[in-house]
Amino acid sequence: MSEFWEMTPYELNMAAKGYSRRRKEEEKNLIMQAYLTSRWVWTKDVPIEKILNNLELEVGKEKKVMTDEQMLAQVKALNAMFGGNVKTCNP
Repeated sequence: MSEFWEMTPYELNMAAKGYSRRRKEEEKNLIMQAYLTSRWVWTKDVPIEKILNNLELEVGKEKKVMTDEQMLAQVKALNAMFGGNVKTCNP
C-alpha cells in the first residue's frame, strides 16, 4: 500500500485491472473446485461449461442506463424499504 502514493494514475488503473482479473480467476477456480468436489458426492451430472458460460454472461452484462427520474424513484424505493426518512431541502 505504500506504493500507492508513488503511482501514476495509469499505473493505478493497471493495478486495479490486474486485481480484477485475479479475482475473476480466483472465482473461476473456486467454482471449478466446488464442481469437482460435487462430482464425488452428487450423482446428478451438471455440465461445467454451462456454469462457466453463465458466469461469463453475468460478468459481461451491460449495465442498465437509467434516467434521472428512474434513479430518483429507485432511491425513494430503497429509502422506504430500509425505513429511511425523506428530507427535502428548499433553496
